Amino acid sequence: MKKMILLSVMFSLLLSTVTGCGNEKETESTSSDEITTTEHTETEATAFTETESSVETSTETSTVAIDYYEVYSKIIEGFRTAIKEGVTDETDILGDPTILNELAYFQDQQYLGYAIEDISGDNIPELLIGGINMHKDGIGYGDQIFVAYTCVGDEMVMSFEGAYRSSYNYKGDGNFFYSGSGGAMYSMFGIFSLLPDATEMKWSEYYFTYPKDETYQEIGFYCNTSGETDKSVSEELNITEDEFWEKCYDIETEAVELALTPFVEECASNEPSQLFVEYQSVALFNEDSCNFYSVDTSGYETRIVFSTDGVLQDLKLLSFFMNDVDEAGNPEYTIDEIYSYGTLESYRPLMVELTFYGDMPSYGVSYTDETGEKRYFAVSVSGYDGSLELLEL
Repeated sequence: MKKMILLSVMFSLLLSTVTGCGNEKETESTSSDEITTTEHTETEATAFTETESSVETSTETSTVAIDYYEVYSKIIEGFRTAIKEGVTDETDILGDPTILNELAYFQDQQYLGYAIEDISGDNIPELLIGGINMHKDGIGYGDQIFVAYTCVGDEMVMSFEGAYRSSYNYKGDGNFFYSGSGGAMYSMFGIFSLLPDATEMKWSEYYFTYPKDETYQEIGFYCNTSGETDKSVSEELNITEDEFWEKCYDIETEAVELALTPFVEECASNEPSQLFVEYQSVALFNEDSCNFYSVDTSGYETRIVFSTDGVLQDLKLLSFFMNDVDEAGNPEYTIDEIYSYGTLESYRPLMVELTFYGDMPSYGVSYTDETGEKRYFAVSVSGYDGSLELLEL
């Protein structure tokens, strides 16, 4: 959490976000162990694929395909470059670039990542930039969100941005926790979701403190559902200061961790990037964050996800047919190419729909790693627990 506090301090220039006010009570975010995955119907899944996504461009029936990842890719690369190399005159990032001057020299750069998720529920994914509390298998996890972007048509706009005394944490199910401060007399916190276009907030709870009168001798406690720090549109609460902050703490500790792709790898390593495979049902990635390819729709198909912790070139999906077994007991296969995907990157996994036939591997993959070596793997189902395995040939 020390790293998260350091990172949050670097965002203190962004004090005025929702209300323009802030909070001297500097509480640390306490996130739960829960990790969110967003589930979508088949209809929703089409919203982010390159070939199927579309938005209405006029009052007529004409549509134009939008690849939201391509829209977001510029700012993702902008953040990555600025964090690694510092801010230059060419840095072009929507928002306040002064925060990047600090991030560029932050000792633990890997504690910042991003997620592409449909948070507002309109089939258009948002881009969330957040802090990472922990890493596992090349993925970061955290609940504090520093800035959120969405798309209006093919244009990217900012939904909100936060700082240490005006911060946001993800609560799951499209909800966020906000905590702000503008001094001892002016504190606020609450819960909101994003309206379908993700450009406005809808508050379900908003609490704040304010002087009861012009003497500034007594603090009042108020609440509303408008997100305004305005006594005239709020209800005064008959609670103590301790009860006020206990309510804040209770809401804050309900935070839910998002899976975040680090902008910078956790540790420098000379080892080549690795390829991972898992069933979609247990994967941290969903339809919004993956490209998609269907091999089989026979009715017995399943979906699996290929991901990497780096960059893999010339990824190809292969079919395997076992011809024989050699004297050492090793199977000999006929291998044919099914699909040439291209470059697989950590922030853009590939979801494949296919059917496994029998116990012997029917599918495999090949790619070229950073050393230029061509590598081949069979996709196998474990006889121990049914999980997916990659067996290098």
